[in-house]
Amino acid sequence: MSKFKNATAIVTGGGSGIGRALALALAKEKARVVITDIVPERVESVKKELSDLGCQSGGYVVDHADSEATELFFQRFSADWGHADILCLNAGIAIAGRIEEMDLAQWRRIVDVNLFGVVNMLHYFAPGMISRKDGSILVTASGAGLFALPGLSAYCATKFALVGLCESLRMELGKHNIKVCALCPGVINTQIVRDGVVHHADDSGKSRKGMVADFYRNQGTDPSVVASHALKGLARNQGVIPTPAHVLPGYYLRRLAPSLYAAGGRLIWKKGWLL
Repeated sequence: MSKFKNATAIVTGGGSGIGRALALALAKEKARVVITDIVPERVESVKKELSDLGCQSGGYVVDHADSEATELFFQRFSADWGHADILCLNAGIAIAGRIEEMDLAQWRRIVDVNLFGVVNMLHYFAPGMISRKDGSILVTASGAGLFALPGLSAYCATKFALVGLCESLRMELGKHNIKVCALCPGVINTQIVRDGVVHHADDSGKSRKGMVADFYRNQGTDPSVVASHALKGLARNQGVIPTPAHVLPGYYLRRLAPSLYAAGGRLIWKKGWLL
C-alpha cells in the first residue's frame, strides 16, 4: 500500500518542472494534491493533469516570498482542505552571475523566494504538524546546496541555507514524528534557467542564457526521475536526497576532499569551462 494514499499534500512551485512532477507522482500514489505557483496558467494546466488522473486536487496562485500572501493561502487552504500531511516546499528561482554583477535587489529577491518562501510556509504549517505529531516535509534544495559552484554565489547561498535548515529541523521535529528531507537535484530539464537571470556573457558580450537553457533542456534529467527518487526518499525519511547519479561525484568529493574540490572549482572557473 502507498505510504501517501489519502494524504493531503501541498506542492509549492507546482506549475512546472520538479514541482509539477512531484504533484503528478503524489497523485499516482492516491494522495490529494494542492499546488501553488505564481503563474495562473501553469496552475490551471497542472490542475487539469491532476484531475485527469482522478486526483482530488486544488490550485492557488501564491508568491510565497510574500509572508502576507502565504498567510492568506494558509487560511484559504485550512478552510478548504483542513490540514496538510505533506509539504513539498519546492518553489524557487535561479540567478547566476559574478559577485560584482549581482545587485542588491537580486540578492533580496533570491533570498526571499528560495529561503523565505520555505520559512513562510513552515511558519504557518509546521505548528499544526507539531500539534498532531505527524507530518512530512520535503524541501527542494539543490546539488548546489551540497557543493558550491563559482558564478552561482547567490543561488548556492540560498540552497546551502535550505540544507542546513532541513538538517536542524530534522533533529528538532523528529520527536514529533515529523519527517524532514532535503531534495538536492542536479541538472534537470525544467524552466528554472529560462525563467531565471543569467548575467554571464561570452567574449563578444552576448548573453549565455540561451546556451545554458539549451544545455538544461538537452542534457538535463527528466523531472519525473527526481520526483520518483524524492518520494522514495521521503517514505524512508532520508535526510538528504541527492538526485540523479550525476550529483554524487561532486557531493562525495566535497565531503571527502574539500581542498581538492575547491582547487578543481578554481581551475574550472579560471579556464572558463563552466560558463
